[in-house]
Amino acid sequence: MKQIVPELLDEIKGVLKKHKVTFAEYRSAFEYLIGVQEAKEVPLMLDALFNATIVEIENESRKGTRADIQGPYYIDEDYPIVTDELPSRPEDAGAQDMIIRGQVTDLDGTPVAGAMLDIWHSTPDGLYSGIHDNIDRKYYRGRVVTGENGHYCVTSKLPVPYQIPNAGPTGDLLEKHLGRHSWRPAHIHFWARAEGKRDLINQAYFEGGEYVGDDCCDTDHLELVVPEVIEDGARVMEVNFVLEPAQAQLAAE
Repeated sequence: MKQIVPELLDEIKGVLKKHKVTFAEYRSAFEYLIGVQEAKEVPLMLDALFNATIVEIENESRKGTRADIQGPYYIDEDYPIVTDELPSRPEDAGAQDMIIRGQVTDLDGTPVAGAMLDIWHSTPDGLYSGIHDNIDRKYYRGRVVTGENGHYCVTSKLPVPYQIPNAGPTGDLLEKHLGRHSWRPAHIHFWARAEGKRDLINQAYFEGGEYVGDDCCDTDHLELVVPEVIEDGARVMEVNFVLEPAQAQLAAE
């Protein structure tokens, strides 16, 4: 705090002086930030503007699979163990099937058995269970444990691109004032954990998907894009993870 906050304040003051911000403009910004708080969009705005930068910093010290943003829709509780498919809503029965599979290894390529993968993604209409429209949190969330060979495999339904909430001040900032959009490409979230390994949070994106490489959250991690493969009508997402020793995280800190 003593290192970062004074420097941050000095940078902000420098920008204000450079552009000769008036008192009226300052008060306008003041009221805008009050609106962000009242709309309960502080987490949304911070994630949209800064999360990707923190991920870039973290990736400078990573030797295994690169990290990506977590997003605001992770539910911090024990997910149910899933061995075959993530629970899906009955009304999504007609949505395209998806197979999520891959292998977890260490830096030497040795399979990591017993690794736990928290997996979560949106519904086929771009919503998150436990967050939106009173959707039961059991849907499209689960925890997978890798087998002896480090492999895992579950089925689910295909997610879609979606807009982050854009009717409030965050949407105004992105769309009205900065001339950007508020869409995220379709993606799958992962949080990989294993004993003695550094945790990994990342996402997998769909080759050819809309907004891939043009994410409103500034993620352009194209190495996390999975090639399009279809098996029996199901989209296959082959997502492998290389985990580094936990000591690497200590060294990074």
